[in-house]
Amino acid sequence: MELTQYEILAIILGAFGTGFFKSTFSMGIGLVLVPFMLIFWPTRFVIGIISIHMLVSDYALIHLFWKQWEWRLAKLVIPGFYVGIISGTAILASLPDFWIRKFIGFICVVFIFSQGWSEFKGGLPTPRIGKSAGAIIGLIGGVVSALTHTGGTVLTLYLLSQGVKKVNLVATILITWLFVNPVKVSAYYAAGLLNNTLLIAGAASIPLAFSGGWIGRKLLDKMSQRFFNTTILALAAAAAIRLLWE
Repeated sequence: MELTQYEILAIILGAFGTGFFKSTFSMGIGLVLVPFMLIFWPTRFVIGIISIHMLVSDYALIHLFWKQWEWRLAKLVIPGFYVGIISGTAILASLPDFWIRKFIGFICVVFIFSQGWSEFKGGLPTPRIGKSAGAIIGLIGGVVSALTHTGGTVLTLYLLSQGVKKVNLVATILITWLFVNPVKVSAYYAAGLLNNTLLIAGAASIPLAFSGGWIGRKLLDKMSQRFFNTTILALAAAAAIRLLWE
């Protein structure tokens, strides 16, 4: 398989964007980056290449958050993610593109509503999720992650319910993906969503993922959280409207 210049552009954008959002707001990958790229590139190509970027960026960025994760929580959700990823990939392989795109658009709308309410109405109460529910959270997150790369949304809610703070939350999500994403990429490859050319191209994009992650890490402690959240909402809204009404 020979990549076109247009596909190479997608790989460049995906690598940088994945690195950036992993260091700032992990949910942004599935709620902003993926929907935006779906406007211009085929569904399964985008979902497949982003999975490689997510895997690559794990190893490129992990040193930026070294030992700041909550391993006691990560180890509770990882086994469930494995089962969810395999199940979600089986669904993805047979689901028509139309419904994949609508489902991603719907997830964006749910996020926009909940986060928008938090920003402008004083915040929704943090969900009360027991620590022991980690396996179920992992299962749900794994299915959602395989279908739309928004498993970080589910995992974030769980970590917030356990009182995990901003930087530690990002670090815990990152260490979880470090163990989960190899399984996702393997499942995608087995299902025919990835091939050797895309794997090589994704691996070659490590510098771009690192650059995006480095810039994101610098901004994480400096940016206004409200400004950043509002920007994410606006981008997610634009992408969701485009996917739902196309």
